[in-house]
Amino acid sequence: MATNVFQLSALSQNDLGAADGDKLQIEITAIHNGTLAAGSFPINKEVPLPIPPGEANPAPATPTWFLVPNGEGTPSFDVVISSASDPSYPTTKITVTEDTVIGWVTEPFNDRVNQIYSKGENGIIGFAQKGPNGYIYTLTAGILNPRLHGNPVSA
Repeated sequence: MATNVFQLSALSQNDLGAADGDKLQIEITAIHNGTLAAGSFPINKEVPLPIPPGEANPAPATPTWFLVPNGEGTPSFDVVISSASDPSYPTTKITVTEDTVIGWVTEPFNDRVNQIYSKGENGIIGFAQKGPNGYIYTLTAGILNPRLHGNPVSA
């Protein structure tokens, strides 16, 4: 794999009480200023978001896209998250740019916050990090009442 890759991954946390956590899907509607590397999930196609595995079933593959920048501008993904079966679920459109992810990654790790795109029973967050081959952004849907700093630690 190329050494400069902008990676986007997505999954559903499927929290108890979150709307349609086990029926959510993602579609990458456009990529900008780069090309998809081998191993990427398809674009312009709805892809089911995996949920945490149970005791009897292994975790499915996490949908991931690897964008190799072409040097012609800021690499980015246009994303839509929706429910596969509930038309009343609010469709959420998100644009994730590498420049924005780089800005979030420059924060000290313990000070970093989740980016909240949807609240309440339709919670969607994003979290940025730097990996060995470039920047990684993970979208997590199916969250009940998402928080900037995740869940508090209980003693």
